[in-house]
Amino acid sequence: MDFFLGLDLGTTNCKVVAVNRQGQIAASASAPTPVQKSTDPGIVEYDAKILWAVSARLVQQVIEKLGPGKNVAGLAVASMGESGVLVDKAGNPLTSIPTWNDHRTQPWTDWWRERLTETEIYDISGLPLDYLYSVNKIMWLRENAPEAFSRAYTYLCIADWITYCLTGQFSTSYSMASRTMLFDIHQQSWSETMLRLSDLAPDLMPPAFPSGVLAGKVNRSAVRATGLREGLPVFIGGHDHICAAIAAGAIEPGIVLDSAGTAEALMVTLETPISGDVMAASGLCCGCHTVRDRYYILGGQMGGGVLAWVSRLLTSDDSPQTINRLMDEAACSPPGANGVQFLPYLDGSGPPDRDPTAWGAWLGLSLKHTRSDMVRAAVEGLSYGIRYLLEIAQTWTNTSVGELRCVGGGSRNAFWQQIKADIFGLPVDTPSVTDVTAQGAALLAAVGARVFRDEVEASRVAYRSGMRYEIQLEQSTFYEGAYRQEYQKNYRVHKPNQAQGV
Repeated sequence: MDFFLGLDLGTTNCKVVAVNRQGQIAASASAPTPVQKSTDPGIVEYDAKILWAVSARLVQQVIEKLGPGKNVAGLAVASMGESGVLVDKAGNPLTSIPTWNDHRTQPWTDWWRERLTETEIYDISGLPLDYLYSVNKIMWLRENAPEAFSRAYTYLCIADWITYCLTGQFSTSYSMASRTMLFDIHQQSWSETMLRLSDLAPDLMPPAFPSGVLAGKVNRSAVRATGLREGLPVFIGGHDHICAAIAAGAIEPGIVLDSAGTAEALMVTLETPISGDVMAASGLCCGCHTVRDRYYILGGQMGGGVLAWVSRLLTSDDSPQTINRLMDEAACSPPGANGVQFLPYLDGSGPPDRDPTAWGAWLGLSLKHTRSDMVRAAVEGLSYGIRYLLEIAQTWTNTSVGELRCVGGGSRNAFWQQIKADIFGLPVDTPSVTDVTAQGAALLAAVGARVFRDEVEASRVAYRSGMRYEIQLEQSTFYEGAYRQEYQKNYRVHKPNQAQGV
């Protein structure tokens, strides 16, 4: 039987899965993403060679779990966006990899404002002006690591780097290129305007392809590292959230993806890209989908990262087990958390009201309140924020949403998902498997190998519902009133950084 591997290099964990010809996971392996933290909390990096070593080891583990006689017929790689590495012509990494949320590139937003309007940037790249995107990391490296930059042959996002390690070929996907701020999403090519203004050579960026296209074949060096057979086809993967959408069956406009990881992302699929002043000011991103000839809008906030902070603050421990215990406690607090509210802007506020200086707070605390109230308020505050984002996305895209598909680590907590269903007034469906990003990458490999006609068929065949959370009428009615009154008052009317809280 043939199997297809999907690799996912995420902010928190690296995962590899093997799926069969029906798209179902037959084996998996995971490990924490190796990160290098500085004493400065704004500086976080990866080592490219260590990322490859971890990926290769996980591939070996999955092959061992499949056992003898099982044929791996192809693979593809997904990863977080924005982060990447400069490499020389021989493919040697020249620098460390600043993470997507490394703050050192923040000054480059002012640099861009002096050259283009935010609308002009958005109408090319589909991205609101922000420090996160790859072009700012490249320009920061040029200024702060000039010797390495002078030797650079190309820039590879993390998924592209692992694909290169497997094949020796330089490439990227349209979906990863869409996170660089250098890609024209309408022309589906590198933007001459953005490259010229940033004074970057056009050939610094690798060739870009649709997801599912053949990237190359496993070379001899990768065989030794992974145990894969030489000549195995490696297909173009993509940006993690957009790969996850395929496995989650969230590739139609009426089914929205909610990816609840360290960062929580909300994604709506589109038939055509959208642009203009309103979108540029919103903070919502528009980009090329992993599904051929489709697009998406994407926005988000800190999700699991906020709950981990809450757990550290209240218990000095942010392990998944402790967070789950806190969620169990929070279920003992009634809807509305006995009057406690939470502003989740611990790292600034995201779209559609971006404010990098915003800060978080618990509002309304008194001696009568308990830890369970504080945790429930945090979960409700995060859920209100995602609902507001979805309302804006529906309005601007003229999309009617009927269901939320929730994936990621947060999807495993029933308490959180039920609150979402009640606050959104929409059913929430979670997949039967948790490793949907890696599964989505594997499905792209299967599409490339012609097991499926296209990504739509792969998604339809592979998706299996795990848990479904229907609306609880009484709680949903309460939350509707609270959202319209308290949320609009405390979260939206006043700027977050002007709120008064403890």
